[in-house]
Amino acid sequence: MDVRTGGDRRVRRPASAQAYMADIQRVLITGGCGFIGANLVRLLRARTGWSLRVIDDLRAGTLRHVPDELAEVRTGDVSDPALLEDALEGVDALVHLASETGVTPSLEDPRRDFRGNAATTFAVLEACRRRNVKRFVFASSGAAIGDAPPPLHEELVPRPVSPYGAGKLVGEAYCQAYAGSFGLSTVALRFSNVYGPFSAHKKNAVPNFIKRSLEDRPISIYGDGSQTRDFIHVDDLGDGILRALVADGVAGEVFQLGTETETSIADLAKLVRRTIDATAEIRFQPKRAGEVYRSRVDASKARRLLGFAPAIVLHEGIGTTAQWYRDHWQPGAERPVP
Repeated sequence: MDVRTGGDRRVRRPASAQAYMADIQRVLITGGCGFIGANLVRLLRARTGWSLRVIDDLRAGTLRHVPDELAEVRTGDVSDPALLEDALEGVDALVHLASETGVTPSLEDPRRDFRGNAATTFAVLEACRRRNVKRFVFASSGAAIGDAPPPLHEELVPRPVSPYGAGKLVGEAYCQAYAGSFGLSTVALRFSNVYGPFSAHKKNAVPNFIKRSLEDRPISIYGDGSQTRDFIHVDDLGDGILRALVADGVAGEVFQLGTETETSIADLAKLVRRTIDATAEIRFQPKRAGEVYRSRVDASKARRLLGFAPAIVLHEGIGTTAQWYRDHWQPGAERPVP
């Protein structure tokens, strides 16, 4: 086992899990043409010899983000049984990223959120059970816990305050049930606030603030700006997903993935403006319902069992993300073009 030092913590990594990796030949990623998926495909191609397959309905993703040399892409709705069964042919492990995303959309249409989260996760789990898939990694969220005082950890009693959080909690519960009842090796990962390249279509804080700053338009903050989030770069998140795919002895487990650093939304806006050298005005709007006030994770379980150790500090990550926007984003082009 090798040891990596992060700050004042010594992080012990699992011994590369080569035996388990040898059992994986092909990985299916649902929602793989979206923000996290496009980055994950690149990370897995760079660090493994696996064959990659993607399912995406292209509502948020785009084929341009996942060219043929990176992965085989099947277009369509993952909840389509025929499409899913066909895509699972020869698959050893699955990363389930496809979902309805965000608290606000779930408040606007909770039925749609249920179909896209809880019901779809169940359908994918059941298909994986029938196909004897070796490992199922589920993209959950801190929203499953709700508005709890930080740090968020796996022993807290979940009390979601939005339909989106409830849908993620349902997915976690089914993952644990399928591990306990059928022996399906599931892992649920609660993502904190993810940012990075390929996120131009996203409407959350980091992409919003970067785009507004590049256009020198006012930045809107909902609330007084003192609310906090734990921002994790998508490459660090991808490392956590890879570790969850290959880790031994974690079936049925839930993990918090974050940096353990709490940043206020007001400070984030100032950092983005400073990074871009912008003068965009910051405007404060009424707080939105269903959103938690403070968020910071305790990732000690992921460090202990997965060897997870995020390495990208926020100001560096914002810098590289802003550069990606300068190089690739055009105002008015948020919606992907297949």
